[in-house]
Amino acid sequence: MTTSQQTELLIRVELFGLPRLRSGQRMVELLLPAEVSLRDVAPALGQACPALVAHTIREDLSGPAEGYLFNLNGTRFLTGEQVNLRPGDALLLLSNQAGG
Repeated sequence: MTTSQQTELLIRVELFGLPRLRSGQRMVELLLPAEVSLRDVAPALGQACPALVAHTIREDLSGPAEGYLFNLNGTRFLTGEQVNLRPGDALLLLSNQAGG
């Protein structure tokens, strides 16, 4: 491994709606492996914000609970396992239901 390769990334997870209310936070910073999958994000987020577990994060920490999903930088919804995150990226934890 060269010195220019990063082994970890600091990623922001922005919380909206009920996740924000449950956690009492607008944003959480997570230190994740450079080659991250969505399966890595949920356990780290659950550890940082235990109030989200079983409500917005699955109880087994395998991903967002039913009705929630991650969005990358407000530009695309994430459904696959592998994610190419870069320093400064933000994951948005959103409800997939709209109301009015």
